[in-house]
Amino acid sequence: MDTGERIALRSRMLIGRSAVCDLRVEDARVSSEHAGLGWTGAGWEVRDLGSKNGTFVGERRLAVGERIPLLPGDLLTLGAPRPPATAFVLADAEAPAASARQAQTGVVRAASAGLIVLPDDENPRASVVEQHDGSWAVEAQGTARLASDRETVVVDGEAWILDLPQRSSSTVEGGGGGAPTLSTIALRFAVSRNEERVHITVVCPDRDIELPARSHHYLLVTLARARLAAAAEPPAQRGWLDRDELCRMLATDELRLNVEVCRARKQFSALGIQGAASIVDRRMGTGQIRLGVERVDVRQM
Repeated sequence: MDTGERIALRSRMLIGRSAVCDLRVEDARVSSEHAGLGWTGAGWEVRDLGSKNGTFVGERRLAVGERIPLLPGDLLTLGAPRPPATAFVLADAEAPAASARQAQTGVVRAASAGLIVLPDDENPRASVVEQHDGSWAVEAQGTARLASDRETVVVDGEAWILDLPQRSSSTVEGGGGGAPTLSTIALRFAVSRNEERVHITVVCPDRDIELPARSHHYLLVTLARARLAAAAEPPAQRGWLDRDELCRMLATDELRLNVEVCRARKQFSALGIQGAASIVDRRMGTGQIRLGVERVDVRQM
């Protein structure tokens, strides 16, 4: 309240004077680990951690260990019930964004459309991808595995701490006439005779979208062909290619493949397609990859 500074909240915030706190407060009335602020999946709550001078929401002092909801506009003060004690107002009660924080520098990479790329988009050594059920997966060193909130992921020798907030409910695909999802779209590919040009049309329930040509379209048509070739197999088994085999087919290496995957995901995310990060899907615990859209058509120009 005294500076007007806006602070982006992670899903769990430790507040106090200690250097280990997520939000450090230089005020003698504030204990070293004074209070905790957290996202429950449905809203925000604050908890007093046994502070000497108390945690207050409005005029109410919390009991030690007590948790109460924090609502938009609520005044949270530390050490006394009102300013000039350190005071904050919850300005935005929306869910926090998933993110990864570089442990040494504090640089934060926030999720965009269910995707966090580490260390950055130009050097995608690892990705953290939201799954259909709201869980997250870490894709690194050619394999995928489930991620945990607050776990540390090491990328090129740098430690990144994941913040993966609980989602209040799972995304419902294909309902209510809202944004298209990977399950409600189809992809039409037109490939030149020399394989140098690939045109993609995204067929949505209400319209067709012609995509501007990009180099990663050849990756997508290769994965589409693998799906079509496996049409006789059960749906869960269709179209998976081993990473090394795919690199050979594309005459590329793993780093370049990661770049193409990242660019494909971002292009489809820009269309507003829900779950677009799974346009290229990786199988848990393996190095296998497939196209995340079931309905595909590949024709020659």
